[in-house]
Amino acid sequence: MISILKSKLTPRVLSLTDNTFGFSVAEAVVATAFFAIIATSLISTLIYINRLAYESGSRARATLLAEEGLEAARNLRDNNFSNLVDATHGLSMAGNQWIFSGASDTIDGFSRQLTISSLDSDTKKIISQVSWTARGNEYSLSLTDRLTNWQKIVKVIGDWSTTSLEASLDLSGTDDGRKIQVVGNYAYVVRADGTPDFAVIDIHDPANPVVVGSLSLVGGPTNIFVSGGYAYVSSDDNNGELKIINIANSSAPTLAGTYNAPGNGGGNGIYVVGNTAYLGRTNSGSNPGFLIIDATNPASPTLLGSMNLGKIVYEVVVSGDYAYLATGDNNFELRVVNINNPASLSYAGSLNLSTNTDATTIAVSGNTLFIGQGSTLHLVNITTPTAPSLLGSLLVAGTLNDIALDLGDNKYVFIATGDPNNEFKVIDITNPGTPVIFGQYDLTDINSLLGIAYDSTLDRALVVGQADSQEFVIISPH
Repeated sequence: MISILKSKLTPRVLSLTDNTFGFSVAEAVVATAFFAIIATSLISTLIYINRLAYESGSRARATLLAEEGLEAARNLRDNNFSNLVDATHGLSMAGNQWIFSGASDTIDGFSRQLTISSLDSDTKKIISQVSWTARGNEYSLSLTDRLTNWQKIVKVIGDWSTTSLEASLDLSGTDDGRKIQVVGNYAYVVRADGTPDFAVIDIHDPANPVVVGSLSLVGGPTNIFVSGGYAYVSSDDNNGELKIINIANSSAPTLAGTYNAPGNGGGNGIYVVGNTAYLGRTNSGSNPGFLIIDATNPASPTLLGSMNLGKIVYEVVVSGDYAYLATGDNNFELRVVNINNPASLSYAGSLNLSTNTDATTIAVSGNTLFIGQGSTLHLVNITTPTAPSLLGSLLVAGTLNDIALDLGDNKYVFIATGDPNNEFKVIDITNPGTPVIFGQYDLTDINSLLGIAYDSTLDRALVVGQADSQEFVIISPH
């Protein structure tokens, strides 16, 4: 009995392979791996949730900044629609008012830019873009809006069949007015070489225009295009065929930069889209007559591409991927150039106009070109840019020197001519195939009009020309 009891009380020693109690080594390894997987998943989930929350917070902040940018643009619009200058802007505050400042602004690591572009004379497209970097990744978002000039006073369109001189200015000196452009409340005039040869005129009251700023330039200005706070002036200066003038302060315009094209051919015509300038020029030997210039940095414009046409290029307009050139080529008075790749320009089309007279001025609206060739106004269909076709033509007295358009409620083309009896003419193009003279006016103290602009807000034509006492004139309808 005693031995039996001893046997029952003998302790049992568990082996490592005994499955009766606890885990085996394999089970322990599996359990450890399973725990590691769960832990890793939990940690990854926590990291993802944390990153998602961070990115969501950053995106929400960026959205608020973008919305603030649009609201700032609305406030600037409400103060004065002319504040919305086409360009890329940053924002800052001055006297509790939003103002544009630089090309971007930065808030707590977020960079914001407002890009403004014109859809028409009374509508602006606003893109408010915010960019930021988070944990090595770059992000951006943008909001878009359209702002209209809701405060614009709607004026009754006058009767352009009869016109009158509303006001004129005798600019200092005797130099002729050459070309003119109107933006907002200001007219920008270039004159034959003199002192000054660039003038800024306040026209908000068309009956009482006032010169508010001026500048003297080297060489003689030949044409002008105003865009994004700058006036781009083509010049006969062989050392600076393109001059860029800062007009942010209308009372004190300053020369921001110049571009010296190769050779000695003067600049004749200028057109600007964004920060890109398109220059038409007198050919000089093998030197190019058409140039595309990057003016992103106005102080140091650079050449993007050029083409030697072998003939003079008088004026240039751009629409889409094509530049349309008015030239001195008797076989191709109109040249169409594909500008999609500025570094590799190519001819896309052409049109041979009647007679051997040079095409000296050109304007564009939609799918229609308006070309002045001698005493003839041509309307050209460019629905297919590679195959422009003639819509209609009109012979007018005197050389046609410049063109302005009013193709809104009316279908009028205003032209500046060398007709000594009626320098100013209004052409009705309601039927493009048969344009007709609708109205005209004789400026007794001007021998020839050289430049013209039309202001749809004022419903006024503004002209410059060969005169000693009336270099600048405002013409109104009845």
